[in-house]
Amino acid sequence: MHLWLRFCVLFVLSLLTLLGGCGASKETYPGLEGYEFPLKAGKYTILGIRTDGHKFDQALANAEDTITVHPDIACMVGLWAYNPPKILIALKNRNKQGEVAVVGFDEDSETLQGIKDGHIEGTIVQQPFVFGYKSVEYLAAMIRDQPVDIPDNKIWTVPVKIITSENVESFAAEVENMRSGKGTPPEADRKYDTSQRVRVAFVTNSVDPFWQLAEEGCKLAALAFNARVDVRMPPNGQVEEQKRYIDDLITNNCQGLAISPIDPVNQGSMINKACDVMPVICQDSDAPKTKRRFYLGTSNYMAGREAGKLVKKAIPDGGKVMIFVGKMEVLNAQERSRGVVDELMGKPIPAQFASE
Repeated sequence: MHLWLRFCVLFVLSLLTLLGGCGASKETYPGLEGYEFPLKAGKYTILGIRTDGHKFDQALANAEDTITVHPDIACMVGLWAYNPPKILIALKNRNKQGEVAVVGFDEDSETLQGIKDGHIEGTIVQQPFVFGYKSVEYLAAMIRDQPVDIPDNKIWTVPVKIITSENVESFAAEVENMRSGKGTPPEADRKYDTSQRVRVAFVTNSVDPFWQLAEEGCKLAALAFNARVDVRMPPNGQVEEQKRYIDDLITNNCQGLAISPIDPVNQGSMINKACDVMPVICQDSDAPKTKRRFYLGTSNYMAGREAGKLVKKAIPDGGKVMIFVGKMEVLNAQERSRGVVDELMGKPIPAQFASE
């Protein structure tokens, strides 16, 4: 029954593709207001954005279905860490490796190997190790009422790196050092009085190798800033799991929280509840309408622009492009997707991002 249902879905999608603009419905996505997909962007056709609900089997199915419905797909863009490896598997399963360009995000070991093997054009990597380290540094300082130079816009940007065949070997060695507890910590902003021991928490949005690097940063920062750090990773990537963590942390007198919100629009009251009793910062993904002190992490829009540049490099003659991500309700997914689309559309960088 499952195979028959999937066949029917693919048949309908294929029919809509053949119909093209002749009455076929357009798709819209949160955070990409003003755009309807499929979208013409000069010589590129951005087919849409496929989400998987942070389910790995669905991520693979999305990639495979895209190849089936669009056999002439030119580039597949994976914006969450597990997406590029699933795209690679789908291409291998359909004997398309080497025929379709792939642009990735983050530093999954399979993604880095794909770059080495020539199957991925490149990947945009954040610095989760730095996210973990600096989150602990700043939370510890705020708990002790020590100065933290919060930017006026409350956005603390951690630069991305663009990894291609030219630097993948050295970067892979750097990642291995981090995973083995030998990462090089970033320089502290100032010299702190760390005589008072503090307790902070670092809450992720899922379980992923990406977050393991952040945890290693937390561990080193715990030693440097005399902190107990409780790292919590929701196994199913659900809002309810984050809520349980926060309730437990408040009950057990946690003093500071760094969180990557799963659904910032609907988690406002939950985050504000924590803000009422401790310093809270957002890391990796922001919740700007809450009382959080500031956001620490990637400029996800600008990172999306960099991914768009890799797409243009990979398929300079244009073609069909599909974007893959976990959940569009997460702000980082919206901003990365918009960055890719705006780059392919040739739009100017908005003023609020120009300095990031």
